Amino acid sequence: MLGGVAACGSSGGSSQAQRTQGTVSFATPPASQGCRGARTAAGGATVIPVTVSTRQTQVAAMANVCIDGRGPFPFLIDTGAAGSVVTSSLAQKVGLTAIGQPVLIGGASCTAEARTSRISDWNVAGLTLQSQAVTYLKIPGFGGKGEPDGVLGSDIWSRFGAMRLDFKGGTITVPGPEHASPSSQSEVKTPSSRPLPSSLLHGRPAVIAPMQVSSAPGQTVISVQVSLGSHAPESFTPDTGASQSVVDSGVAKSTGLRVLKTKVTQDTVCTVVTVPEVASGSWSVAGHALPQQPLGSTALEQDTGAAGLLGADQMSRFGSVIFDYSGGRLVLGAG
Repeated sequence: MLGGVAACGSSGGSSQAQRTQGTVSFATPPASQGCRGARTAAGGATVIPVTVSTRQTQVAAMANVCIDGRGPFPFLIDTGAAGSVVTSSLAQKVGLTAIGQPVLIGGASCTAEARTSRISDWNVAGLTLQSQAVTYLKIPGFGGKGEPDGVLGSDIWSRFGAMRLDFKGGTITVPGPEHASPSSQSEVKTPSSRPLPSSLLHGRPAVIAPMQVSSAPGQTVISVQVSLGSHAPESFTPDTGASQSVVDSGVAKSTGLRVLKTKVTQDTVCTVVTVPEVASGSWSVAGHALPQQPLGSTALEQDTGAAGLLGADQMSRFGSVIFDYSGGRLVLGAG
């Protein structure tokens, strides 16, 4: 994961990629910071600190999590994860008990067996989170010294209705209290016309893109339409857990993306693979041209349903991003 997590299945996971020229190590929040820092802002919003770091053009954001009064444990902020995940080592450390039978989690070109447990008492940087089920398993690049112990996925952030990640300021803002998880499958297809919360939008946005949001108990999946050159738009996951943006290898071929000489190491939930990079060429979201860059290229669509991942490397160029789960909008450059 922080050696690059590419594509997890519906049970959660994140995606990241790194060049093979050297190991990328992202900064974790200081342990001395503990699980503190949450503060109330105007309009009932809550702001928490996150640690944002850039390595070789790749970007990651992490926050401290405490469980049952223990911690802090660094967690990756991962909107590409449908469900939140912890490592097996952390589950053992805090005494999580398995519930039910093992489940299979799918990653790019692999599957892994995971267990399910429930966390009743936990918080992120002092922001209390609801009791919920999480999956746990051994994940490449997680659980070691200087590595994250889990991911906070869209299942959590969607319960706040919206979430702003400020890459420049190193904060996350949620506009109000956390709501209950959905009791059944629900889907947002049409972007809302209502104004975004003033606590999240601080200026004129650079891009407002329609975002499809599909939620079920314990899971939230999001996607936006990204155009590669003049080809028809493809479904990409806006994924803060992806340190580098990724495109499905079949999509890269069909759209004629140029293969580069560099390669990238991608860690999924259950394997590590080395794949070529491709040049994005001209690409855009909601008619807004995105800066051109190298993309990791791997078998993604068949296993995850996504044609690509719009990663933190690209979203961070806008300084901030809002995930408007309840309104079906992705806002890049939120002031």
